[in-house]
Amino acid sequence: MNLGAIIEVAIGLIFVWIVLSLTIIQIQEWISTRLDKRARDMEAAIQEMLANPNLKAQFYDHPVIRGLTAKKRKQPSRTPAWFYNHPLVRGFTKEKRKLPSYIPSQQFSLALFDVAMTAGTESSLIQQGILKIRDDLENDKKMTVEEAVIEELNLLAEFARSAAATEAGTAVTKASLTTLKREAKKFTEKHPELEGLVDAALKEADRLKGEIDDVLEKQPKQKATDAGLSQVRRGVAALSVISPEVNQTLNALLLNVEEYVTQGETNLARARKNVETWFDDSMDRVSGAFKRYAQMMALIIGFVVALLLNVDSIDLTLYLWREPAVRQALAENAAKFELPQDQLETDPEQALQDFRDQFVGLSLPIGWGITGGTGPAVNDANCQLFPGVDQTFGIPIFGSTKCIVPPQSNNQNNLAVKLLGIFLTALAARQGAPFWFDILKRVVNLRSTGANPNEKAAG
Repeated sequence: MNLGAIIEVAIGLIFVWIVLSLTIIQIQEWISTRLDKRARDMEAAIQEMLANPNLKAQFYDHPVIRGLTAKKRKQPSRTPAWFYNHPLVRGFTKEKRKLPSYIPSQQFSLALFDVAMTAGTESSLIQQGILKIRDDLENDKKMTVEEAVIEELNLLAEFARSAAATEAGTAVTKASLTTLKREAKKFTEKHPELEGLVDAALKEADRLKGEIDDVLEKQPKQKATDAGLSQVRRGVAALSVISPEVNQTLNALLLNVEEYVTQGETNLARARKNVETWFDDSMDRVSGAFKRYAQMMALIIGFVVALLLNVDSIDLTLYLWREPAVRQALAENAAKFELPQDQLETDPEQALQDFRDQFVGLSLPIGWGITGGTGPAVNDANCQLFPGVDQTFGIPIFGSTKCIVPPQSNNQNNLAVKLLGIFLTALAARQGAPFWFDILKRVVNLRSTGANPNEKAAG
């Protein structure tokens, strides 16, 4: 048995799988970017952690989280409303907010503690109501809202957040709350169609504020050892009215936190560390689910791409074994190949073109051809899905004389073997380019060492 030929066939196959894997990665990244899959999965996980859509909206609207999208908030447009309401313009004015696809655990705990510290204030509750109105308007597919309205709601929510951050019980707090309600009134005068929603949000905030005050009055007095942690505990108690689930979780994370504080560490820092661990554990589950999704997507995309390009591992193996000149040239190309260090372009059309460019000048059995006959393709002996004696494999285009054929067609192929070869290609490409590149380097090194002296003697 010619060990050198086997190694060269293996190198050729692995090289094809690597290039195909890079193509799949580009297409998969393009799809993930369009679907915003990572960000949506993270949003769903945080929604589950906070167990309240209004609290989740408030969390995502925090400047620390909002800054991760690198998108500055704009001032309201001065363009007249009638312009946005015109049918030709209305379809272009609805812009979806971009969510971050990654949130560091430190930013999560910082934003969550900031939200918790102000949870008992009426301004914070008004902010939640405003954000709910904004999200409902953005998600309502039957209603088109001009971007200027959404931006005004964002600014109103930002003003509410700033008002909630003032020290509770002071004259500044009362003045800020009064100004906030006045700004909300101005907004409803400008947009009377939203007056009912805003008034309902203000009334709901007032009702929740009363319930929170009752809860806080029943809370035991906290020791003044750590003012920050005491404020967080009061905020967590207030969250029991808004989101009982997150209240229970945070209470468990803050339970006896003082006993676990190390030297030089504050109680608040230890509490934040516990919350960061909770977030990291949740994100590990999200990452696991996304990895399984990515593997399945890679297999599906790999099969579709391999089918479109006719990358059949079985046929390719047989061809490389029969053609020593082609396999040696392919092995030489593989030995010079390096994985791209720069980020790949997420363009499916360019990805397919890059795949073809790697094999220019090599007569590999990759791709499809179209032939024509004199009669219907289904009756053509050279266009049979399961060819018999004196017949060749092809895929007839029903109702025409055209036939889709592989470049190196022979009667050893049939549809079942072809699909099996393509599926094996997709299965191999799903492993990823780094996996196969590591194996490629080892096999290339094995080829460069030459034959074993004992094998030469035996030959």
